[in-house]
Amino acid sequence: MARKKVKYSKHIPALTVPEKRKTPRCGECEVMACWPREPGDILKGPANCPTKNYPDIVAKAKEIYMNDPFHRRMQMMGARLEGMSSQTPPGGTEINMKLTRVEELFMFCKMMGYRKIGIAHCIGCIGEAKILAEMLEARGFEVAQVNCKVGAIEKGEIGIPEEDKVRMNTFETLCNNISQALILNEEKTDLNVILGLCLGHDISFTKLSEAPVTTLIVKDRRTGHNPAVALYQGYPPCNFYYGRLGRAKSTTGGR
Repeated sequence: MARKKVKYSKHIPALTVPEKRKTPRCGECEVMACWPREPGDILKGPANCPTKNYPDIVAKAKEIYMNDPFHRRMQMMGARLEGMSSQTPPGGTEINMKLTRVEELFMFCKMMGYRKIGIAHCIGCIGEAKILAEMLEARGFEVAQVNCKVGAIEKGEIGIPEEDKVRMNTFETLCNNISQALILNEEKTDLNVILGLCLGHDISFTKLSEAPVTTLIVKDRRTGHNPAVALYQGYPPCNFYYGRLGRAKSTTGGR
């Protein structure tokens, strides 16, 4: 039986869906085939390149971008914001990073027509949440802000053992991310922003949130909430945009 062929782009020939797919490991690609200098370079990636192994899935994703109103709008506005934040000047070759993530958040909310923004934050980021709320309100947004300790449910009440507490043998309230999501659902927020929720708790919050969710701060107490630090320390060079600084010719962001 002939294997299925998929044609999803005018720049790429029809690709055969393999009988047995190879698990992708994009970090091992030496040519960055999906960010090519020319379309002819797209298929120069390794045998486990997901473009080669999952052409049917890529085609399905393209159909969703074209036909699903929610995902199409997210893709169009996200691309517009990316261009505003990092567009290369005409005739240039380097990507210029112009906006902080906070500034991008403000712009994105305006572009999407969002009016009410929810902030779900860790108690350890209550100061950051207060500042963000003030900045949003100064730009005309309405804000609903819910701390992770809402309700003050003691950890032992749901079976969390003493040895798993931050401070054993004390009254210690749990991170109530489910209440955060349900409260913000009641508040009818247009977008919810995560600030430093614990790993795992952020997953439950995102799963139960009725509004779209974006993360502004990822909790990493050791690195000042910058988890990429651990990657940069371990395996340089990792920086997609500025890896060019260490070599004469860039193989990453600059073209």
